[in-house]
Amino acid sequence: MPVKRSNRFARGIMALGLAIGALACAAAPAAPESITATVPAMKARLAAKVPLTGIARARNALVAVGDYGMIVRSTDGGNIWQQAEAPVSALLTAVHFVDERHGWAVGHGGVILGSDDGGASWKLLEVLDERPVLLSVHFLDAERGYVTGAYGVAFRTADGGRSWTPMAVGSGQDADFHLNHLFSVRDGTLFIAGESGLAFRSTDRGASWTKLDTGVSGSLWSGFELGGGEVVLLGMSGKVITSRDSGDTWQARDTGTEQSLTAGITTTDGGVIVVGAGGVVLRGKGSGPLQLEIRPDRQNLAAVMTAPDSGGVVVAGQLGVERLVPAR
Repeated sequence: MPVKRSNRFARGIMALGLAIGALACAAAPAAPESITATVPAMKARLAAKVPLTGIARARNALVAVGDYGMIVRSTDGGNIWQQAEAPVSALLTAVHFVDERHGWAVGHGGVILGSDDGGASWKLLEVLDERPVLLSVHFLDAERGYVTGAYGVAFRTADGGRSWTPMAVGSGQDADFHLNHLFSVRDGTLFIAGESGLAFRSTDRGASWTKLDTGVSGSLWSGFELGGGEVVLLGMSGKVITSRDSGDTWQARDTGTEQSLTAGITTTDGGVIVVGAGGVVLRGKGSGPLQLEIRPDRQNLAAVMTAPDSGGVVVAGQLGVERLVPAR
């Protein structure tokens, strides 16, 4: 079956590319996952400048994660960053906090980390069997949470991440596609953005999942909620699709770009910011038009988060983490 192996290898490369936030960097050969899952991250003078893939808010602190097991933290809105000690040197792909104390990070080799002090320190909670590539982590509260990843990997926990149970999302041929980003909306509904235009919805906290007809074929990298319950999914070729009926129907929004879009947020003033490859930044208001900007550095951006100070926004990507320059 050489063709099947070739296809899985190609998709594995795609998963690796996604896991570094579509950074499109030439990567050196990775260390064996059995090593990176147990060796602490090295101390780095410029830890905030390595490729970083995810950002989360722990109330008044910002925490970003990325390559080489790097975890950096800022308590001044993203101006100054300090490296936190991490128990792994694997590529970390995502991070999520539910309050000012409790957070989780995931990455390659099936590693799941936990923090109970706002990201200042981290413990290795679990290394999942078969060491899958984990791409997303999301918790509803300090006990109930979810991780998803490459080739349909999905797990959930009810004890803060101390133990994990497999979670069936797709079925048939859909069961083997990458599950790129899991998130929730205010009414508790869970959504997953996936490979090849796949998206799923759960209204029972992950016990069962419904496949959604998104109308797109390119991979969807992430999603978030706009005001009024509108759900947004982002993906390849500049795709932004939105739904006002919890995913039953979708409408495409014009973005003016063919670059992959990797992350988006709503701001405290009702604004929308979406980032992506090639230095793309889209800004808008609610469901209004999106204005395209191209950053001069053209760096690939993987994540975006509002800073604790009013109006501040921080981005992470190929060149590390920094505050986003306000729109002119």
